Amino acid sequence: MSRQPGASVPALSSEVIEAALYRGAEGSPGAEATAYILTEEGTFLRRSDLYAVCLDWSDDGRYATVQWETLRALVEAPDSAFSDGGLRTMLLLCCALHDDGAAPWSQLPSLDTTNARIVARGIHIATGKLSLAQALGSG
Repeated sequence: MSRQPGASVPALSSEVIEAALYRGAEGSPGAEATAYILTEEGTFLRRSDLYAVCLDWSDDGRYATVQWETLRALVEAPDSAFSDGGLRTMLLLCCALHDDGAAPWSQLPSLDTTNARIVARGIHIATGKLSLAQALGSG
């Protein structure tokens, strides 16, 4: 169940959100890729204004999935806090991996070296050329 902007949610640790995203993505390379990108970059995990509105949780709270339409609408809104920069680029790239919508390819130069590497690994995960375990250094 998605929450509306401004809805009150408890602060969650980044570790809880990360584990739930990875469990929710298991078995889907595209979902694993975006979970990797979102968790390795880290902002999504730290900003309750993002995770409160954009995550759906299983009843037991162990699994979380991103509501991509909601995230895209939030990022692309005229009054968005994500009007430019590397975070906007990464969020929209993740959305594009799920909805085949527009990807901001021309904005890749806005990524710093660390985030460019994260995105590159995410793309490799999405294509099946790199497992999530390998990307995380555990496989």
